[in-house]
Amino acid sequence: MTADLSRARLEVGEVLVVERLGGGLLELVARLPQLAASATPGSFAQLRCGAGTTPLLRRPFSVAWTQDDTCGFIFEAVGVGTRILSALRPGDPLDSLGPLGHGFTLTSEGPAVCVSGGLGCAPFPLLIGELRRRGVEDIIVLNGARTAARLYPAERFAHPGLPVTVAEATDDGTRGHHGPVTELLTTALRAHPSALYACGPNPMLNAVMSTLTASGMELPSVLEASLEAPMGCGFGTCLGCALPMLDGERSVWRLCCTDGPVMPMRDVDWEGLSALPGADVA
Repeated sequence: MTADLSRARLEVGEVLVVERLGGGLLELVARLPQLAASATPGSFAQLRCGAGTTPLLRRPFSVAWTQDDTCGFIFEAVGVGTRILSALRPGDPLDSLGPLGHGFTLTSEGPAVCVSGGLGCAPFPLLIGELRRRGVEDIIVLNGARTAARLYPAERFAHPGLPVTVAEATDDGTRGHHGPVTELLTTALRAHPSALYACGPNPMLNAVMSTLTASGMELPSVLEASLEAPMGCGFGTCLGCALPMLDGERSVWRLCCTDGPVMPMRDVDWEGLSALPGADVA
């Protein structure tokens, strides 16, 4: 897919706050009026990390939420770029390119289920807000993480006065269900959702699809996942984010940044995807 840059803009905004949520999660809030006005659920922005040439490349972040002229981004300080972002202070400039990418298909029919794993929580506040505006009242969030401290706060998935049902799972059992978040799927499917959206590490997304297939239940008409891949440019030039997808019986390569990051789960070559190195080592 050719990159659609018609909405993307270079914009230098202002950092308002970098909040530490616990467990290493951070939420950066910045005044970025153009991005706030044009971002759609599942789209992302390429943020420049610092004023120098190290790191040279921008880093991709889902637009987690927007309010008036501000945007939120959720991340963890795991490398040189994100460590620079984590050290920003109110009033510091933030250089953004976006919005980029292909986002979620929005429905006006419920129920809708959102499956979040770790930092996969990032696109869901914006998505949930848009589903609410479209009249979807029954929204279920399955929120999983390794331990309780790394769970995105349940109340932040919903706008004030518009609660959602949040079921939590932790690998170590420190909060909610003791086990992977995919073990909550069977119960959620009994609500017969019209849409299911997922975001998290690719192995978790593979487990989501395997669980759905094994359940024997009718799959939602909208079934999408936001995939992860190493993105250098964010608009299809560097080709560093190619992922295996299905075209009939054969596997083909698609770019996560332009064809995605949101992809129909039925179209992903899950076997081919599981054979790739993780986004953190590619």
